[in-house]
Amino acid sequence: MSKNKELIIISKSESKDIVDLNIEAALNLIPYVGGFLATYFGETRNKKIAERMQKYFTYFSNRLNEIEDKKIDYEYLKSEEFAEFFMQGAEQAARSVTEKRIKRFANILINNALVNSKGRSRTQSIMSFVDRISDLDAFILLSYGNPTAPSLRAQTKDESVDFVKKLSEYLGIGCPKRDEIIEAIIYMDNLGIMWVNEKQADELNEKGKDVILKEFSSFRTPLGDAVVTMISPPEFYLDDIKNEGKLPGDYVSQKYQGIGY
Repeated sequence: MSKNKELIIISKSESKDIVDLNIEAALNLIPYVGGFLATYFGETRNKKIAERMQKYFTYFSNRLNEIEDKKIDYEYLKSEEFAEFFMQGAEQAARSVTEKRIKRFANILINNALVNSKGRSRTQSIMSFVDRISDLDAFILLSYGNPTAPSLRAQTKDESVDFVKKLSEYLGIGCPKRDEIIEAIIYMDNLGIMWVNEKQADELNEKGKDVILKEFSSFRTPLGDAVVTMISPPEFYLDDIKNEGKLPGDYVSQKYQGIGY
């Protein structure tokens, strides 16, 4: 393990004092913001906020330490721009009510820290979009496959649900309800990160639930692809593993099987 990575490890000790000290040491390695966040974290009297920020810091540190040294842009980690985004992520994590949401903001920073990061120029807008989507929305976005591969397109609502179902089965988590999935897709269409084409029947006598959908197609927009690239853990998708029917497009890495993302 490199000296760089030794500096950013956060202890898994059960002692809160030891954990807090290691978090403070890790944060102080990020110029411009480390001292401020360490002080904020140390002074907060809200237990839930403290727990959320600790999860954010710990997840960020652990994930970063799983990445090969050559893939990490250590110079960018020291930049004022990274510090600003890291602080925004911490503040949004402090307001997050689910652990998955906390991880999404941490993943944005982890992906920004990679040498080949392509999303830095859009980080501000992506963080804004991520602040508006739910755990279900994010899971659906991931279900549409690798954002670096040709976009998957669901021709029917059932195919859209099938994407989510297959990823749910692969990760070993429960599949959301059909109506919830469709409603989330329509919501993300309004945000501009999914594209939905829905055409109703022409017959005038068909109303309400009797309306037959003649056409339904959905896929991620380029913005949706950019969001997925930033919110999924590094190497969540593996290009070199061929599809064998478990997941449309590419498999997700075995490392993340069962994480519930």
